[in-house]
Amino acid sequence: MNNLTIVTKLRFVAAIAPVVLVLVAVVLVSALHAFGNTPQEIYDNEYAGARAAQGMENAIYKMDWGRTQPDATEIVMDQERGFIAQIELARQHIASRDQAERIEKIANDARPLFDSLRTAAPGDDSLEPKLRELQASVAELMTADDAALLAVVSSAQSYARTMIAIAIVGLVAIPWICFVLIAGLTGKLYKELKEMRRRVQALTERESPPSDDAKAMDASLANLGFPKPNPMLAE
Repeated sequence: MNNLTIVTKLRFVAAIAPVVLVLVAVVLVSALHAFGNTPQEIYDNEYAGARAAQGMENAIYKMDWGRTQPDATEIVMDQERGFIAQIELARQHIASRDQAERIEKIANDARPLFDSLRTAAPGDDSLEPKLRELQASVAELMTADDAALLAVVSSAQSYARTMIAIAIVGLVAIPWICFVLIAGLTGKLYKELKEMRRRVQALTERESPPSDDAKAMDASLANLGFPKPNPMLAE
């Protein structure tokens, strides 16, 4: 046995839309907040890591150039300190295991190489292959940084598509579904009330005078928008 009245059903269906809209609004506000912070997060993390790798690359080039200068030892030491600082900066902005492994490889390869550079003669080219290998490792780190940035972009795009789907369902589909359900329930209610008006009218015409119950039902139907038919408009 169905204990739900049509009024209860109408109230329930009518309440679905605003509740869903509130939930969707909360989700969309959170999404907009996240998207608003995304550029800053990229700048503070992925872009900072990429800048660190570029700093390492620049330090290697300057170190290689400085070896042929009169103050070679000072130049090499300055660039070594800058290189180490860039490694520490890169470690603070690791976004993937690949980046972490490449940074540690660079740090391990650079330490003995820099020790050799400080003591090498200006014209000694025996360290050139190791410098090139270190440059190649830094280039691979830069590629890993680019991949990490692309992963963030891809994640943001996927999140955006999800939010679009939620917005379409919550802001368009659900309200229209509720509208269709309410239209169906009110259509059924309209037919039943119209039939009730016909029966009450027939009842009042048979009773003379009409009973109090018939009068009450007649008044209730009139209040609901189903007044007694006007005899002047009868066919």
